[in-house]
Amino acid sequence: MRRLVFYGDDLVAVDLPEGTRVLEAPPPLPPLPDYAGKVREALRNPVGSPPLSELVGPGSRVTVAFDDPCLPLPPAMRDPRGPAVEAVLEELFSLGVRREDVELVCAVGLHRKWTERELRHLLGERVWAVMGPTRIANHDAEDPAGVVDLGSTPEGYRVEVNRKIMESDLTVYVNVNWTSMNGGWKSYLVGLGTYRTIRAHHNASVLVEGGSVMDPSSRFHDILRSQGEYLARHARLLSVETVLNNRVWPGPLERFLSLSRDRVPLPFRLSRYLPRAAKSVVSSALRSAYAPVAVHAGNPGEVHRLTLQELYRQQNVRLEGQSDALFLALPDISPYAVFSRINPLLAANAALGYVFNLHLGRPAVRRGGVVILLQPFHPGFHRRHHFPYVEFFERVLSETRNPVEMEARFEEEFATRREYVHAYRHEHSYHGAHPFYVWYWCGLALRDLQRVIVVGARRREVVERMGFRCAGSLEEAWREAEGLLGKGFSLLHLSVPPIFAVETVGESG
Repeated sequence: MRRLVFYGDDLVAVDLPEGTRVLEAPPPLPPLPDYAGKVREALRNPVGSPPLSELVGPGSRVTVAFDDPCLPLPPAMRDPRGPAVEAVLEELFSLGVRREDVELVCAVGLHRKWTERELRHLLGERVWAVMGPTRIANHDAEDPAGVVDLGSTPEGYRVEVNRKIMESDLTVYVNVNWTSMNGGWKSYLVGLGTYRTIRAHHNASVLVEGGSVMDPSSRFHDILRSQGEYLARHARLLSVETVLNNRVWPGPLERFLSLSRDRVPLPFRLSRYLPRAAKSVVSSALRSAYAPVAVHAGNPGEVHRLTLQELYRQQNVRLEGQSDALFLALPDISPYAVFSRINPLLAANAALGYVFNLHLGRPAVRRGGVVILLQPFHPGFHRRHHFPYVEFFERVLSETRNPVEMEARFEEEFATRREYVHAYRHEHSYHGAHPFYVWYWCGLALRDLQRVIVVGARRREVVERMGFRCAGSLEEAWREAEGLLGKGFSLLHLSVPPIFAVETVGESG
């Protein structure tokens, strides 16, 4: 069975064993014809909340927070956050709220801060002309004067958030949902939280033993709900959540980059001879055609329930029985490499943290199964954006790959070290704790899988540092899987992109 797959920045044809099950995403839902109008309509008729006209007026102070550009992937050609924020501002101004009483905050959490140019691209020229740059800022989780400690939930989970939430009469959060992990209370407690808040759910115990982060019934989301409901008792919050369809490629690129083609297009057959740097420049310039299919506003918890219903309608795919083995081949993209570059930790996270976790209930591959991953695992790190990743890869992974052990021995040191805190606050670096969370997200897969076999790695030692096995070819990987799982093992291939979520029913295949 021949299939087209992404291998880093290349599109290649691979031969899969006969009997391989192939799962593909549902077709894209039709976009909203008037997205900005739907945002305004949602603000005037919110769910579980009074309308905006009853929440603010002349003299009201308002914070408008918005997701950072990590999602969707690739970045959208027409990012919906700009029109949504613009619609929110228009509604506020029409109700008598002064521009001087409104502040925009990019909810970066422990991600890197974004440059003025990147924020301008995200929000669009019209929003920037009215609010930028003095009234637009990145959240700073390490600014003592910029965060406030609200204490702890009854369960003992710390709640520290951006001080603007408490100083505002209303905080409006503009969210774009690309996976079921995002949105809801996570927007506020992660995007506008601190390390002490975020570590309550981004820890080895929760991420390895608490179920998939993509499953709303997981412990991860239980803790976020507890923190969010506690926060809502102290502040007035209003969410505006948008669901995107899964139309990845715009115009003629849709057919050109489609994985359903019979053969590799000629430009990709030629591009394999180009230097990696040249291919990276081209791939980093690609923009997606994702478009809004639904938008709701109101109480964060109630809005998110509606968001998930629409997201599941677009993304969820039924799978009859788990498989013994899973074959993945992914492009060189990651939420944490947007406007930057991929690295080995992010490549592992994309496969084992994101795609493996995109399931409700049970994963696509059974416990004791095998993942075969076609990925180049390019060595090296962006020394500015991924500053703490370098030491994590070279020092921490050389001593342990166990999330529980590395959390106990190393995490707090990285999170509080002065040079990493400075780099996060002033040098556009991810927080010192971030590489740990990237690794912990792989923990559920690493706990359940018997082996991860990598094909196509540029350097064997990079893959072996993470505890994966290298195979010289797919044929060698199939043989190794057969030796572990037995002859006639069942194999599943998830054809990505676009991403989708698996709902597994029935017995293992």
